[in-house]
Amino acid sequence: MYYAADRQTAERVLTDLRNARLGETAATLAILHRLRNEAACERAGDYLRLQAWMSIRRLYDAFKAAPERDLKALWHDAIARAAAWRASMG
Repeated sequence: MYYAADRQTAERVLTDLRNARLGETAATLAILHRLRNEAACERAGDYLRLQAWMSIRRLYDAFKAAPERDLKALWHDAIARAAAWRASMG
């Protein structure tokens, strides 16, 4: 049961991250805030999810502080870690 819900969450987080890059500042910030909460880990052994969550948090914090700054590396890292989390679900 956890597996199916986690897989759907991973897919949604990855899709929404990819789409959020193109949005307006306020909308992107709201999406990143939601994704930060959705990706949060409840189980200690969920290493790839934890990595994705930490990367999304870094991106959210940087975007909130300075949305005009070049955050390409943070976006790439968050998307790559979310993709790795999603791939681990099969």
